[in-house]
Amino acid sequence: MKTITTDLNVGKTASGLDMYCDLSLEQRHLYRMKCESFVANLLKWMRIQMGKTNQDDYWDGNSTRKEISNITSITESGQDLIIQLDKYHEYSGVEHDLITIQGVLGLEGLNGVYFHDNTIGQFPLDRHSTYKYYIRGLVPHLTGVWDGTSGVSMAAKYRNTWTDRDYHLPINWEPIIGMSDQPVKASDLCLPGYFKRGCTQGAVSITSLITDQESSKFTLSRPFTNMTGGIRQIKEIGIMSGDYRSAYMLMARDVLGAPISLGDTSTLSLDYEIISMIENFNQNTDANGTNGGWTESFMYILHRIANPGAAHNWENEFHFTAGLGGGGTGVNFNVDRNLEGWQFGVRVGESNKFVSMTDTSLTPENAEVNGVPHGYGDGELVHHGTHIGQLVVDDVANEVYFPIERIFENRGATPITVREIGLFGNKNNSLNIHPHLLARKALAPVDQFTIGAGETAKVTFNCKAIV
Repeated sequence: MKTITTDLNVGKTASGLDMYCDLSLEQRHLYRMKCESFVANLLKWMRIQMGKTNQDDYWDGNSTRKEISNITSITESGQDLIIQLDKYHEYSGVEHDLITIQGVLGLEGLNGVYFHDNTIGQFPLDRHSTYKYYIRGLVPHLTGVWDGTSGVSMAAKYRNTWTDRDYHLPINWEPIIGMSDQPVKASDLCLPGYFKRGCTQGAVSITSLITDQESSKFTLSRPFTNMTGGIRQIKEIGIMSGDYRSAYMLMARDVLGAPISLGDTSTLSLDYEIISMIENFNQNTDANGTNGGWTESFMYILHRIANPGAAHNWENEFHFTAGLGGGGTGVNFNVDRNLEGWQFGVRVGESNKFVSMTDTSLTPENAEVNGVPHGYGDGELVHHGTHIGQLVVDDVANEVYFPIERIFENRGATPITVREIGLFGNKNNSLNIHPHLLARKALAPVDQFTIGAGETAKVTFNCKAIV
């Protein structure tokens, strides 16, 4: 069986989803930086949404207390460290799997993630009382003295079953800043030096989605004012979900090339440009090579979720849905609609007209054709079910990826030459679910392939983030 794989990129310059940030101090522009680090959570969420799979654990805060808790006391008990909070994460019992300690100053080695499961991480977490936690064996690994006023804690639970509402969706994206220069890892769950206490975090604003043939983009902006009475060294920036029901899930993190000294009452502003660009954008695929990537429909979903006004409701439940099945399977949501499963997921076509960000179909010169149809005769391909593969988080190579793949079978008598590959998923709510073109690749002659009579081929989109 033929196997064809092509990447859909995240974090690769001018090739798929990418991000830049403009930093300004006291309204004076400092510099524009290329961000490197959409972390694993972004692709984990995309994968869950595409397949509605129960295979992945997601970070859920719905059963934990809403507030981010301030640390009020840090004391030692032998080799164990005792952390006390001003607000409990839960009233009783332990319904969370982890807490994050962020933004503690003076006591080096404390900021990070701690799990109740003693097989995860070096220092197990025990809940001592409603407001108090023990971190076992940590004291010998700490240096310095806590300043007495810094540091917060968040709690989260890993779930792998769907709730009655999708509380885990990482909506309301918020830029954040921090004071740690720990190297970025694909598996990062927080900003270790998150600067929240003593920082006035301004309102988040978002621009409209701006699209042309080559790119689609929007900007998230937020100001931060230091109200601690002293100077703070800002060393890291990031984006997290601003909603407690997704446990303030981290979406991106970057360490700055050099710290920014933020004086008392001074304001640092971040303007994140989130952009998708067509890889090898050109107007002639035959002459200039394979081109393509994520489309405007994909960016529409990100913009809708990132919006400060996004809400947890059925409007957002079926974003990205791409794995409804194959062949003659369907999904009947009500008496008026029956969706054909083969129309979702990976599909192929016979046109290699160059990809535009505004493409809404395969065979863009004739949208009614929209690629090779499902069927058993000449000019048709049997579309077997879309498979959404395992998520891999690799902190050594600092990359995250998962495959979306489908097997096509030609039961007709004539060969079919594949000159384009598309990914179809939903971008609407559950009442208007419909297959939209989320990504498209137009193939140069050297990358085209033929599925002959009686042959099968597995075609894969590899969704890949380089951190």
